[in-house]
Amino acid sequence: MDIFLKNKFLLRLILLLIVLNLFSVFYIWMQQRNCRCNKLPNRNIEGITAVLKDKLQLTDNQVISFKNIREDFFSKEEKLSKLIKSQRDTMNAMMFNQNTDTIYVKSIARRVADNEYQMELLRFEQAKVLKEICTPEQMEKFKGLVKEIRDYLKPENQQNK
Repeated sequence: MDIFLKNKFLLRLILLLIVLNLFSVFYIWMQQRNCRCNKLPNRNIEGITAVLKDKLQLTDNQVISFKNIREDFFSKEEKLSKLIKSQRDTMNAMMFNQNTDTIYVKSIARRVADNEYQMELLRFEQAKVLKEICTPEQMEKFKGLVKEIRDYLKPENQQNK
């Protein structure tokens, strides 16, 4: 017991370090958890383009066009996704208020649905432009690759690896 009385400073320092370590571990754990929850789909444009170039025998001009189209799509998709998430957060907050404004909540739900529709139109427009770039033979091969590409871009796919 006498040792502890003489070394109060060391004991307090050790306790402080333990608390800081616990806080650090908790903080890192929360960051990783949030990162996994908000993980966007894999946007490896280079990897996908390389696979498509190999499988479809794309020319260099086609590869450049593919990259540009995908980058444009991803930037628009990300903006829409953020907007939709923001609208859903607002709607969720409004739904659980004491006095819920039903008309306002429904209008937000309509805007979310409209933005989801815009997202699907973006996908459709992207597909139209990609079809214009490809030859008929490449389109036949591309049809078989569409599902594989979709599965590759899923965020859950990255979490399972």
